[in-house]
Amino acid sequence: MESQTLDLREHVCPMALLLAKRAAAFLQPDEQLVILLGDQGAKEDIPKYFKREGFSMRWLDTPASRLLITKK
Repeated sequence: MESQTLDLREHVCPMALLLAKRAAAFLQPDEQLVILLGDQGAKEDIPKYFKREGFSMRWLDTPASRLLITKK
């Protein structure tokens, strides 16, 4: 399945979280989004948000910088 990519490496929270929320709002069920993160606060807050909202998630690398979310 092809996924979209959202590069947030130049953004810090709360702006990174806001941009991630906006991008995810347009996802259809089973669509995926890869989020590129640089800010430590975003690496903590963005996964918490998507877990709470019922998205499936997994980190694509270590150290964590690419988060794959899938809308259920």
